[in-house]
Amino acid sequence: MKNYILLLFILLKISVYGQDLKLLESKLNQLSQQRANWSHSQDEKSYDSLARYNKELEELILNFTAKNPNTLHHQFDKTKVGVDIVTSGDGLFRIYTWNTLEGGTMQYFRNVYQYSVGGKVYSMMNPVTEGDNGCSYFEINDLTVGGKRYYLSSSISVGSSALYYYQAKVFSIENGRLNPNARLIKTKSGIKNTLGYEVDLSSSSNRDRKDGVEPMDYIKLMYDRTNKTILIPLINADGRVTTSKIKYQLKGQYFEKV
Repeated sequence: MKNYILLLFILLKISVYGQDLKLLESKLNQLSQQRANWSHSQDEKSYDSLARYNKELEELILNFTAKNPNTLHHQFDKTKVGVDIVTSGDGLFRIYTWNTLEGGTMQYFRNVYQYSVGGKVYSMMNPVTEGDNGCSYFEINDLTVGGKRYYLSSSISVGSSALYYYQAKVFSIENGRLNPNARLIKTKSGIKNTLGYEVDLSSSSNRDRKDGVEPMDYIKLMYDRTNKTILIPLINADGRVTTSKIKYQLKGQYFEKV
């Protein structure tokens, strides 16, 4: 009888979680449509309305993901919710990203970090400073260094239709909290939390080239999981994107240029 009651409780709990997730997806879908409508509107109130719906989206994701552990592993339908989601291989760290639609060729992004510690799930906003247009995360790789778990993220910031900034950023979960400033990248100027580079496709060195190389094909930040190596394009002093790569490989305690 006790086993039956326990099974019934588990099934009811799963059912409730399932209903909650469907409700969340429905609300995200509604906000996605409302934001899209206001972003294309010529109404003088459109900017204020879009800002309000972006705030609602932020609060919904932040609060719901903190209170519902199953969201950490749920496979959301991006086409319905309008939010990009990347998750670490160990399933303990996830980043939600959305375009606020408040920009033009410069795009503005906001993020929520979600992580698990001791079986409990927490969420926090990625803080942005004034004038910061944010970034869109497109990959998280987890790795263990010195017995400690780290997460290497990859992101892109869009300054215009031709101006991009790629960045590798390190996170860790320690002392029961997410540390977004973990340092694991060794450069000439010291041990860093990030490794980034800017690409300007509108520069004459890229726009007027005649070598048959399409710069867009070589600008993306990549991570070689097998060799634990960060790959970034070699960009000449004049901004010209080359087909060569600069490599930072995990050597002992840090990623170092090789």
